[in-house]
Amino acid sequence: MKNPLTISVAMLAVAAMASAQEGVQAEIDALKKRVNELEDSQEKNEEMLGGRALVQAFSARSLDFGGHVTSLFTYIDGESDSEAGHMVSLVELYLKARIDDHWSAFATPGFYTFNGALLDNPATPFVAGDPLFVADDISQAKTFLSRLVTEWRNGDALVLRGGVLGTPHGVTNREYFLPSRIVGQANLHARYFLTNTLYPQIVEGASASGKHVLGQNWIEYDVYFGAEDNSAADGIGGARLGYTLSDFGLTVAANYGRGTREATAAPATNFGILQSPFAPAFNLGRDYQFGGLDFDYRKGDVLMRSEAYYSAEDGFEDQRAASIEGSWFFQPQWSASYRFDFYDRGEDLNLFTTTVLPLGTSTEHVFGLSYNPNDSVRLRLDLHHNNLPGSDDTVDYLNFSWSISF
Repeated sequence: MKNPLTISVAMLAVAAMASAQEGVQAEIDALKKRVNELEDSQEKNEEMLGGRALVQAFSARSLDFGGHVTSLFTYIDGESDSEAGHMVSLVELYLKARIDDHWSAFATPGFYTFNGALLDNPATPFVAGDPLFVADDISQAKTFLSRLVTEWRNGDALVLRGGVLGTPHGVTNREYFLPSRIVGQANLHARYFLTNTLYPQIVEGASASGKHVLGQNWIEYDVYFGAEDNSAADGIGGARLGYTLSDFGLTVAANYGRGTREATAAPATNFGILQSPFAPAFNLGRDYQFGGLDFDYRKGDVLMRSEAYYSAEDGFEDQRAASIEGSWFFQPQWSASYRFDFYDRGEDLNLFTTTVLPLGTSTEHVFGLSYNPNDSVRLRLDLHHNNLPGSDDTVDYLNFSWSISF
């Protein structure tokens, strides 16, 4: 005779298995019902869209995330006074999604806080070379978006982009990635980040670029058209055509562009910020067209870059600018640099005299030392000697900056 306890355990096990099977079957039935609902929903969406394919979210082949943190501190010594302190700190993020072999997207949201670092005090226009810091509040950090790009790549010969784009003009503007700068501060005519004081640094529009290989050398081209964020109704455009001699490490290019410089919505001062001797915008608007040349030489331990531009300003004196920079990597982690900048800003409304006057010419000598302890960190020490426009006054300033990329 079988043990009653054994029989009871067996009966309970059978009941549990039956209950489990019923639970599994119920879950299967619920999943089938959900699948049917999703299929019905997709059919309805396709009917409403006329049979067009639905865009799939989260379907990128790869998603890359990175960015950098950059800070700059300065000591400024003028004819009448000296100042030391923080100038600017910023963090910029890099997001890139690659959809397939042709399509990708790229965005660079950023945040910054700065303290101005004026070479002259605007409150004392008749006192020469008295630097000043403009107080900022880090709890109200500003935002900026320097790139927001959708790209379609057919190959090296043709790349189409649309969105917030960088223009192809200027050696530092094309370089764009701030941690890669050997001298932290931009040259005089491009010192205001993302602005259009001589040529536009960014444009909201579309561009086409590419290169064509000719043996060991190649031709590269860039064409763009769009508008600026402060004048959406005024079209601007330009182009760059370059030729690279790979055996010599040399690229030479011609540049052209035209557009409209908008007058400031509110009266601007006649003084610059961010260690510029000129104001960040024009008080009076004007049409313009510019042309220029740039070259880039990279061979062994030597890097040399230069650019020169002439801008015809409709109704005002023309602008001229030139810059040449050379760097020597005397050790794998160390480099020494020298740069000379020249900038004739043309003319604009002077708010003190309420008349149109020449803005003058400024030149600057820069001696720089850069140290890269690893591939993600760059430390810079740059000595600047600036000749202020419209006078014989000078200002010297020493910048210490670092960039950490990730």
